[in-house]
Amino acid sequence: MKRILGLILLLAIVLSCASIKERLAIKECKFSLISVKPYSFTFSNLKLDFEIKVDNPNTVDAVLDKFVYTFFANNTQVFTGTTGNKVEVPAKKSTQFTTTITLEYNAIGQAMAEAIRLGSAAYRIDARAYVSTLLGEISYPVNIELNQ
Repeated sequence: MKRILGLILLLAIVLSCASIKERLAIKECKFSLISVKPYSFTFSNLKLDFEIKVDNPNTVDAVLDKFVYTFFANNTQVFTGTTGNKVEVPAKKSTQFTTTITLEYNAIGQAMAEAIRLGSAAYRIDARAYVSTLLGEISYPVNIELNQ
């Protein structure tokens, strides 16, 4: 009986290590914004689908459990978003996923007013990738390239 419990514990540890390795592999992945598609216009907001590409240079599959991001125009926060689904990226391949946000018109107005005041507009996305482990959630910053 003790041997069976020992084997089950050993198996759990091995599987856990593989799972952690896949989740930590996402840190080496490259994220880029592919497209933005607006739809569902109302008087106060609109919805946008962001298509994000993840390139995995690793020799193991990469797993992203959650992705949280904030879009800034001239350091003015315009919107935030998150993915709700786990994303798996095969080794040495790329995967695209879509995330939807609701953009409030007043946030656009503030960003436009700031751009007019400054005479230019600079954009950036601050993002964090989250991976789940047996010991809890781990997060780290992610750089998303904006093709301008």
